[in-house]
Amino acid sequence: MIRDNNRIATVDHEDIQSWAEARRAQPVRLRRFEGERVESRIKFRFPEEEYAGEEDLSWDEFFDIFDRERLEFVFEDIADEAVESGNLYQFQPRKY
Repeated sequence: MIRDNNRIATVDHEDIQSWAEARRAQPVRLRRFEGERVESRIKFRFPEEEYAGEEDLSWDEFFDIFDRERLEFVFEDIADEAVESGNLYQFQPRKY
């Protein structure tokens, strides 16, 4: 885990899954993005959200794509009481 001010970057599967589960987020793959078929674009779907073109993934499928694409998970380090509004994250290419 790498910390830069309030931003944390990690590739640790347990940390990523714990972050998502604390927010009741489901790993998904986007099947269509701006009209194009995209096989490996991953994201989290939060409760009450659902968009056309999303496919639910198991955690194993999600982490297979995450590792194959050599991504890292970057999120804001916020207080636990702010979890409801703390859904800011991104996947980016690994720096190491």
